[in-house]
Amino acid sequence: MTIRQFITIMVFGTLMCWSGWGVVLWNIDPYEAGVLSFLFFYITLFLALTGTISTSFYTVYHFFGDVQVPVFRYVQKSMGYGLSIAAVFVVLLLAQMFSLLNVWSVSLLVLIAAFVLSLKLSRRRPYIPTYEA
Repeated sequence: MTIRQFITIMVFGTLMCWSGWGVVLWNIDPYEAGVLSFLFFYITLFLALTGTISTSFYTVYHFFGDVQVPVFRYVQKSMGYGLSIAAVFVVLLLAQMFSLLNVWSVSLLVLIAAFVLSLKLSRRRPYIPTYEA
């Protein structure tokens, strides 16, 4: 799969997720909705945010990246950040829905995200180029 095909599929999928989220938002009454309706709302929002953030980060990395690295590294990095940011946003919305969102819960979520990010960064192995003579 080429990067052009990947970006096309990501943009198309993201637009489909945003349109699905719009359908859920405009057609479902939250006061009469069941668990399945809220599940559709949060899943479509999560997928739409992931696609939007991932493609945005990839664009920034591709055009403003300093180092020439393989394209899959940019995709991998942008997808990881997209998933992480979308997950934090959806968790914050869920906490708000259950009236659990306050300074302490946001602080705890930020600490957990920082801990997970520090674990991820500490596991990275440095890139050591090999030179063949």
